[in-house]
Amino acid sequence: MNLSYRADIDGLRAIAVLLVIFNHIGIALFSGGYIGVDVFFVISGYLITLILTQDIQSKRFSIARFYKKRVVRLAPAYFTVLSVVSVIAWQVMLPGELTQYFDSVMYATLLMANIYMRNKVGDYFSQSAEGIPLLHLWSLGVEEQFYIFWPLLLLLFVGKVSRKQTLAIVTALIISLVFYAQHKLTQNAEKAYYSMPVRAFELLIGALICFLPQLNLPKKIRQSLVWVALIALFTAAIYFDKQTPFPGLMALIPCLATAFIIYLGQGTSSNNLLLSNRLSTWIGKISYPLYLWHWPIIVLFGIYMRPLNAENQVVIVLLSMMLAFLTYQLIERPTKRFVMAANYKVILIGFLLPAISFIAIAQLINIKQGFPDRFPQSVHNKQAALNSFAHVIRYKCMDTEDPKALPDPNECVLGQPKASIDFLLIGDSHANGYSAMLDEWAKDAHLRGYDVTQSSTFYLPGVQRSEVNFKGWKKLDKFAFRNKAITDHLAKTHYRTIILAGSYVPYFSDEVKLEDGVHHSNAAIFKSGFMKALEIAYQSSEQVILLNDVPRLDQDGVPADCNLRNEILNTHAQCTVSRKNYEAQLKQFNRIVAEAKLKYPNLKIIDPTKVMCNQQECKIMINHVPLYRDKDTNHINDQGSRQLGIEYLKQYGNPLKD
Repeated sequence: MNLSYRADIDGLRAIAVLLVIFNHIGIALFSGGYIGVDVFFVISGYLITLILTQDIQSKRFSIARFYKKRVVRLAPAYFTVLSVVSVIAWQVMLPGELTQYFDSVMYATLLMANIYMRNKVGDYFSQSAEGIPLLHLWSLGVEEQFYIFWPLLLLLFVGKVSRKQTLAIVTALIISLVFYAQHKLTQNAEKAYYSMPVRAFELLIGALICFLPQLNLPKKIRQSLVWVALIALFTAAIYFDKQTPFPGLMALIPCLATAFIIYLGQGTSSNNLLLSNRLSTWIGKISYPLYLWHWPIIVLFGIYMRPLNAENQVVIVLLSMMLAFLTYQLIERPTKRFVMAANYKVILIGFLLPAISFIAIAQLINIKQGFPDRFPQSVHNKQAALNSFAHVIRYKCMDTEDPKALPDPNECVLGQPKASIDFLLIGDSHANGYSAMLDEWAKDAHLRGYDVTQSSTFYLPGVQRSEVNFKGWKKLDKFAFRNKAITDHLAKTHYRTIILAGSYVPYFSDEVKLEDGVHHSNAAIFKSGFMKALEIAYQSSEQVILLNDVPRLDQDGVPADCNLRNEILNTHAQCTVSRKNYEAQLKQFNRIVAEAKLKYPNLKIIDPTKVMCNQQECKIMINHVPLYRDKDTNHINDQGSRQLGIEYLKQYGNPLKD
């Protein structure tokens, strides 16, 4: 073992950081590019263990000296990026966003970003995570938490037991932690992703290399084996995706491939073309600041509503590299000399003082509630609408605890609170989103409604719904339970009107699987279940109404807060979606509805989007009120729903009066 410079490790760093960046900017080829972080973990585990074991064996090890070195290595670039991103956040973030951002700053400052992301953000691959500027710092939290314990463990057995025994101990730890990681993955994959104990085996695989005997293989065989490992690494980066169960057993592929490359490069100079060329080693040298900069830049592009097209992908990569190079040259290299300073001075000045400063600023931001006076009242009004969630406002009617029991009608009143109920609203979260609109119409018509909505549950009696996850298809039991409860309820209850509404697009996509024991395609099963729903509804009412769904924003890449961002950023992004795309998404559903109209000519179809859309495009704001929920692409918010109702009354009259 020695600490001489290894170009191949810098080359590995370059591959790791580029895989992560390519994955984050949306290059489809590298759907598993997130494994770059695992490559970093293995490299870090190897290098740190190499340094620690040599220091322990030579009696030069001290905890204070170890952490001083970590501060000198990490803190200068880390706090530089935090400072710049925080200044920009002040300029572009709304009060609530700014408060949340500085909450994440506090955790990141204390090297616990992974804990914040696990508890507050959730799924690393979710759309909501795309707007978190410090999301990527979770990996640094994992590393530094690991290095609280690992030096102390090494002290217990390095130099006190034989090399073989040390190897056996580390191997046993890896095996145990792999099984632990796999167990946690099956329990809660979202939380497991950020967990230090779940990721610890990856760093230990790097550490294991330090205790393995070196192989005396011919140079050509070594080179061939390195290429085999590189192929395995790129295969994982290409074929893994967000549905791959990760970390856990699948993480062994990139981790062992990385370890193999490092192991084969020990004791000999490597001249692998991919790893040791000048470009790879240069990127490897700036890989740490490059990793720090790239994600906030991507988030900033998103805030300014810049699409991740090829042109912007190139700009993001080049801008990240430029900032990384400047950080390396002007911040990282000059501060390396502080490794010779006293331990306490470096830890105090390099870490504790910046950390205390950031925590103090974060607390001030929190106390002042994000300094709302930075923006005019119109901005706050739009933000309030974006955050008015119907499922929160009408929580007693939506997603009740027992899907087999309908909610209390007295808690779920729409319109006039009179004795008799005139109409029943059945459907999913999109139907729930229409509750404020229907409340406006019902009050105008002096009617009372009752809503029994449940997420992901359009009324399809006799149908079972499953949803895809990394383990395959998972049955959504509450779907069948709630629909059976509705069927049983309608068998003994009569309403003047029954209103059906929902999110129709998913039923004709790969994300949902329907089963009814008879038909085979989703379209055929949906059609059969829909016709059955209409039959039951007509038996239990005098009139059946179907509400059209609202356009989805994701296909056009328009954020729900587009109009609000234009106002605060002084930009002029187009805040509309294509009518053509909207109609294309609902083509299969509309074909089924057309067939239903032939069987049930009295079926009334209400299209609330008539007040949103013209022949070319659909607005996402009416009367200065945003229509969609914040950070959502398909649910309308409560205030927007009410504006839809008000505007529809003005333009077309009350459809419930007919």
